[in-house]
Amino acid sequence: MTITTRQQRKQRRNEALQLISSCVPPTDAAAQLTMKWGCSRLTSLSDIKIAQSELANALDSVELQQMVGWLATHDQRLAAKAERDGQYASAVGALNAWRAMVVQPQLDAQFAAHFRGRFTHQTHCR
Repeated sequence: MTITTRQQRKQRRNEALQLISSCVPPTDAAAQLTMKWGCSRLTSLSDIKIAQSELANALDSVELQQMVGWLATHDQRLAAKAERDGQYASAVGALNAWRAMVVQPQLDAQFAAHFRGRFTHQTHCR
């Protein structure tokens, strides 16, 4: 087992962040990190997971709102085109993705606000 310094871990995670931000798939990035740094694949995958979470934290709320808006519009156009072409399975998939992204979070928030975790769906037995 190789002893790694804090500086080396930081360099390895920065390189993982660069690879992920340049659209390298996580498995390929893990292979590259493993080859370059001589660490295990599990260590490389954990570094990539940390890099992905850092990348997600870097997005502010305005960018996320714009991204969700773009994805919703894209899914809606894809569903309309697929339905026009007779590809009904693709249309249903696009509409389901749109529902999961736009409608379901609102329903979950309403459900949480209504019940506030006090009630369950089980009946009380005496």
